[in-house]
Amino acid sequence: MRLRGLLLGLLLAGCGGGAPPPEGQPDPVAQAASVGAVVDTVGILDLAEADTLNQDEGLTIVETTISIPPSAAGGEVFAWEFTAQELRPVKLLIMRFDQPRDHLELVGESELVVPRQKGLNRFVLREPIPVKRGDYYGIYQPEAGTVPFKKVHNWKTLITIKPLARPWMKREFFSMYGWRYALRVFWRKEKAAQ
Repeated sequence: MRLRGLLLGLLLAGCGGGAPPPEGQPDPVAQAASVGAVVDTVGILDLAEADTLNQDEGLTIVETTISIPPSAAGGEVFAWEFTAQELRPVKLLIMRFDQPRDHLELVGESELVVPRQKGLNRFVLREPIPVKRGDYYGIYQPEAGTVPFKKVHNWKTLITIKPLARPWMKREFFSMYGWRYALRVFWRKEKAAQ
């Protein structure tokens, strides 16, 4: 029990501590780990690193440098966090690339949220999104930018100004940028029986 508490503390510390949950609500990450689920993140560790905000409206942004790892396959994304530079709406996207068809499939999305404050924000999904190895995460910003980015050499982020299409978007609609957005997702998976 003590080891589990230590591991949970390290996970939360490694995640920068995260935004505190809304008043009166338990921390969903700590809660998932406390019931024995495997919990981890996909994304960057230092969400405060981003320094630039894109003011274009209606951007669909898909991170491709980091994807859902093999260890998360069969699990689900249940929460996400990001740095907000402005208090404008944003939603989380989970996408899957279909190479033969050359399109991105929308696997799941969060509800549209408005950050509670500038800086770090964490949201729990109403409906967790099942994920597979290699799935991508991203965001949709219907208005001008909310989540800032940092230019990073060799980073590969797909961005389009085309309206978010469901369930597929052609890869040709996207351009590749070296912009790393200040966001990450939390996934959980039941531990395998021993």
